[in-house]
Amino acid sequence: MITIYTVDAFTRELFKGNPAGVCTSFQDVPSSSKLDKFFQQIATEMNISETAFITKANDSSSNARYFLQWFTPTNEVDLCGHATLSTAHILFEQILQNTSIDELIFETKKVGELKVKKCDNQGRLQLDFPQGDPQSIELNNEIIDEIKLKLNIKQQILAVQLCKRTKKLLIELSSLDDNIKPQESLTEIKFDPSIQSFIRGIILTSKSTNTTEDFISRYFAPWNGILEDPVTGSAHTVLAIYWSRLLNKTILYGYQKSDRGGYVECELDKQNQRVLLRGYAVTVLQGQLKISYDNFL
Repeated sequence: MITIYTVDAFTRELFKGNPAGVCTSFQDVPSSSKLDKFFQQIATEMNISETAFITKANDSSSNARYFLQWFTPTNEVDLCGHATLSTAHILFEQILQNTSIDELIFETKKVGELKVKKCDNQGRLQLDFPQGDPQSIELNNEIIDEIKLKLNIKQQILAVQLCKRTKKLLIELSSLDDNIKPQESLTEIKFDPSIQSFIRGIILTSKSTNTTEDFISRYFAPWNGILEDPVTGSAHTVLAIYWSRLLNKTILYGYQKSDRGGYVECELDKQNQRVLLRGYAVTVLQGQLKISYDNFL
């Protein structure tokens, strides 16, 4: 049997934040291309934005180290914040609860080592992620009009930046409201060939109008099979840099204004070019897939 969990990340409330699947049943075996195909099948069956899988770390000298992968219903992705938070939450809550371990290290395929540590005894966790590097770009009027049409944007566009590292296009709007509706046909937009391969998601953001957060955002990634992601950790590695430059702050509070909604505290570690993301998670479901994993090892 394969144990799997569903966790709501970047929230303290059930059915809020961003749900992620977490599978820990393969923690004692090394990753492989054969397992990758199996993981993709499970992620497709789970049919939520990301499902995370841990396998044996290459450096297996510590039980605080794992190899971590993330899969959407359609493909593997390089980095996922909310599923990393969810994985750490399950490890601390279900597997390492009787140990003194308070920091985990995840080895990954594309983004190096990721650290997650406990912030307190209330369940808040801190993710240590590579920072995004958004840079201003110019899009022609035809592309801008197509983006506005496919997202139903009526507001003024104040800035457009691209983060090639995370493959996210960031668009600052004069405001952000519930009238914005994404279309699957976003993937049909023909960006300039020099940037086409660097766009796998679109962040819409605006300055917050209240005092509880600095900025608000929404995130759309039909290129990865996710029309709208409820709360996106990787997007906040870009948003934190962008809004830090505008607001001259190193600690910022973001709210992702999806239907489910979620809060992300961001802190810049400029010396190490990292972004620290802090948030909570809550376990929603624990179950078993009626499949023997021995056939896939």
